[in-house]
Amino acid sequence: MGDYLMVVQAPAFVVNDETFAIEGAFGEHLRVMKRKLDGRFDRLLLAAPQLPESEYRRQSATLAHVSRSEGIELVPLHPVDCGKAAFWGHEARAAWSRLVEAVSTSDVVHAGLADDLWRPTMAFANAAGLLAGKKILFFVDIDFRNDTTMYRRSGMLPLRQYWMNRLVYDPIKLAQVHLAPRLFDLVFFKSERMVQEVGRGRANVKNFFDTAHAPEHVVSDAGLATRRARVEAGGPLEVVFFGRFVEYKGLDRSIDAVLAARRAGDDIRLTLIGQGDEREALERLVADRQAEAFVTIQEPLRYGPELFDALERYDVQLATPLVEDTPRAAFDAMARGLPIAAFGINYYRDLEELSGAVRTSKWPDVEDLGRVLVELHRDRSKLSSMSANAVAFARDNTQEQWLDRRVRWTLELLEARG
Repeated sequence: MGDYLMVVQAPAFVVNDETFAIEGAFGEHLRVMKRKLDGRFDRLLLAAPQLPESEYRRQSATLAHVSRSEGIELVPLHPVDCGKAAFWGHEARAAWSRLVEAVSTSDVVHAGLADDLWRPTMAFANAAGLLAGKKILFFVDIDFRNDTTMYRRSGMLPLRQYWMNRLVYDPIKLAQVHLAPRLFDLVFFKSERMVQEVGRGRANVKNFFDTAHAPEHVVSDAGLATRRARVEAGGPLEVVFFGRFVEYKGLDRSIDAVLAARRAGDDIRLTLIGQGDEREALERLVADRQAEAFVTIQEPLRYGPELFDALERYDVQLATPLVEDTPRAAFDAMARGLPIAAFGINYYRDLEELSGAVRTSKWPDVEDLGRVLVELHRDRSKLSSMSANAVAFARDNTQEQWLDRRVRWTLELLEARG
């Protein structure tokens, strides 16, 4: 048996010769995936950039620590914070060599879109897999096709960079996407629109939801009944975001959407749970808006019972992304019966159509999203039925179910080769 090589852009930290650390939910994903692969692959190899020690120390309480004894091993690539010159001057050759070595022992290469064009380790993995004649799975996590325009409209992209993206970077990424169904064995898009518009009926192009929740994370029937009774009884609408505090999540817009809703006279409260570079700016914004009485910022929670138990007190998840995003947190929220109010990016519009548990507003209109929150606050019967829809959708889309599909498709590939 050979190995299964997964190449990602999420950073990991080498704790010692036996252990590495990575984002908590993804670490659990790796463990579940390894169990699914047992009996067909020797090891699950994870090739990833290296997290700085300072970040490891800051985040260690919420990271998953994965041991070699679990059959999962890290192939460390470049430092995630290395610049372009440092990468090509010192890191590129070593990254290529490590990937070629990992590919040589693997039966399957799980890689994807090289969207970091200055540090293209994903492209290295795709090329090494093709040269070695391996089966290659190509993943695209986000429908990025409108990102440049969205970044520009959100004020996050200077004009010069906008045109560089439009004329250089975007065409390179689009070329990869359109070539992938012809070059690679399986292509996974986390977007039904991309499956239809790029795949055009090809059998090797699949839609997928990269969920992290397990069946035990889904609220019980009794728990759902309790939630629905509480929601229908009225009271303040408790809205929550949990995840990374980074600019593209648009958390300042979340605060402003709640402010817009409260101007209509509705008691709507927001809790932001997480950490990241935007935390200080968010704290200042809350103070500037004099919103301390109804906006709370909390430390991150460990993925698992700690997080899922904490979600019990909230009524709605709020999402205000400034560009396309595909957060697993959407399914985590639905697993506990939380409907979602979100800006209408493609991902949330897909979920709105599929689940009956999402309400979208115009993007990126905080006043319109505020109106959505007001409607949910005032129509408790609708909010209650959306909670039931959320749980049903989460039960049908657990991590195990999606991994079972992916593993089945992968094994069918290998059997066809044999």
